[in-house]
Amino acid sequence: MSVNMNMIKFGPAGNKGGTAWEEKGKGEIAKIFVSRDEISIHSLQFLFVENGHFVLSDRHGSDTTSTYFNTVALDFPTEFLTSIRGFYQSSCYASSVLRSITFVTNKDTYGPYGKMAPSSTPSSTCKEFIFQLGVDRCFGGFHGTKDYYIESIGVYLKTVTPSMITPTNSQVRVTRRVAVKREED
Repeated sequence: MSVNMNMIKFGPAGNKGGTAWEEKGKGEIAKIFVSRDEISIHSLQFLFVENGHFVLSDRHGSDTTSTYFNTVALDFPTEFLTSIRGFYQSSCYASSVLRSITFVTNKDTYGPYGKMAPSSTPSSTCKEFIFQLGVDRCFGGFHGTKDYYIESIGVYLKTVTPSMITPTNSQVRVTRRVAVKREED
């Protein structure tokens, strides 16, 4: 069922500089592709389901070859995101970088991908972020910023969820009216 609705934008966690990217209105997600090294998340890419078809998003972040590549394959359509957490590191000398990310679903936890501890640079700080999405399929997409790597990440949340609009048998009544034609003598 498709419903046109507003979304709430949370985040991004991390630096708001760089080039903005977004995947708004894409809440049905089947796979997440994470490219990274020991220090940071290089890029993120998503396989969404739109109108019953799989649609691959653009790659957000670096196009270069990374040391590690991970695929998060969700058990679509019964598995969905319930939270996203991780760490980002900001520096007073350079832009921030997404250090690690973990995807939590109603069935499993994937990650952490990347490094959770801060680097030894005294001029930088490592901060944790957590987006609790709930268990009512309210995830509505991603957004963030990128420079060379992923700098920040945020989420869109649906204001109306499928559980709020799917009628149950007790909520639906069907009334039939039958027209009867009488013949007069």
